[in-house]
Amino acid sequence: MNAPTSWLFTDNSRYSTRSRLLFIGLSFAIGIATFLLYLAVWYACRSRRNQLQNAERAADLEAGAASPEPECRGMSDTAIAALPTFKYEVPAVVPGAVADDGAQEAPTAADCAVCLGQVEAGETVRRLPKCAHLFHAECVDAWLRAHCTCPMCRAPVGPPAAAASKKDGTPPAEAPATAVELPPV
Repeated sequence: MNAPTSWLFTDNSRYSTRSRLLFIGLSFAIGIATFLLYLAVWYACRSRRNQLQNAERAADLEAGAASPEPECRGMSDTAIAALPTFKYEVPAVVPGAVADDGAQEAPTAADCAVCLGQVEAGETVRRLPKCAHLFHAECVDAWLRAHCTCPMCRAPVGPPAAAASKKDGTPPAEAPATAVELPPV
């Protein structure tokens, strides 16, 4: 049988075949150990990041910054259609309202926070009942299909189902209706 001609097995080297094989095996083991150490560090960092994110979410829920219903993924079309809509009219100038320079103040136009456009007179708008923010009807409808909160203040749009009943399971008593002035429909 012919001897191999590889540099690893040449006899003119000052290292024996056994020490060369030992060196190659040790290098391979160190490489695998380094890779496993990298995976362990990556997993520990990922777990720590997830724990921090979960703690932040819990703190947000306790502080009331997040929606009280995290499972809320949007509203149904019938719930969206039940929200009040009307044709927007530019508010009239209030008599006696004077700017700092002595000129009469012009009415300010409303802005839609969803599309970032101005609401023009005659456009169909929707006012959210709890926070009274005003948006283009098409813009806020698209938002509400994906979210159940106001795009500006993140207040829940509809009454939360859990808060609609008392702790003992009985429905709440009818609250006295407060007069909210809405533009004509």
